[in-house]
Amino acid sequence: MQALHRSRLFRAVALVLVLVFPASLFGCASRQPLPQPRRVADPDTVPGSVKTSEFGIAAVGYTYLGEGLDYSKAGLDPVFLVFKNSSDKKFTVDYDQTRGVASDGSEYLPYSVDEATQLVTRSEALSNTTSNAARSGGLGAVLGAGIGALIGTIGGGDNIWKGAAIGAAGGAMAGGLYGGYNSETELKQSVIRELSRYAWTSEPVPQSYTKVGYLYFPGDVKIDKVKLLVRSGDTVTTYTLPVTQVFEQQKDGSGGGTK
Repeated sequence: MQALHRSRLFRAVALVLVLVFPASLFGCASRQPLPQPRRVADPDTVPGSVKTSEFGIAAVGYTYLGEGLDYSKAGLDPVFLVFKNSSDKKFTVDYDQTRGVASDGSEYLPYSVDEATQLVTRSEALSNTTSNAARSGGLGAVLGAGIGALIGTIGGGDNIWKGAAIGAAGGAMAGGLYGGYNSETELKQSVIRELSRYAWTSEPVPQSYTKVGYLYFPGDVKIDKVKLLVRSGDTVTTYTLPVTQVFEQQKDGSGGGTK
């Protein structure tokens, strides 16, 4: 009798789990925002961008928007690089050969992806952010509001910069579907993946293609220009771009110029 009772009890519990568990998963997923269109950025609309007959290049600075992880407090000054190749040639901008130029004229090498992730994952800023998010139940969405700062308007209401919102999909969606990150360690692993995924790479820019990615410069040195080499075959040309602060311009109402 006891064995029969236990068998019936097990079947009842199993039935409840089958009915309730999927519903809870779909309930979490339904509360997440649906994916939105991400329009490819056009460097020609950015003040100070380089424009030639074959390509356009622009550099846009990181701005903390008040939510999630502030990467500027984690030792980084990310710069979003956009290269629009309008020709039938291939061009290369090597990540390691870019330079961040500070306001005093000093030049800085970008951090490698490994160096950038070490700075962020060991930073007090990440620890404080995850602690606060855990207390408020929002740990899984921290990345969704972190370095995805290039969601704004440049040069017109329909030119939305949503090309490389680091963490917007990986952080927010994972948090909704899987109940959030259970520890700071799990969140650190997600930071590593996101920083790697959205970094600028040294692969050639294909013909008739727009390539985007982040350069991870040191924080607290006030990078306001980016110097880079553009290669095509045996031809190498140096360009210096102002780092345009999109959101600062929006806040003060200015429509052009660079910092």
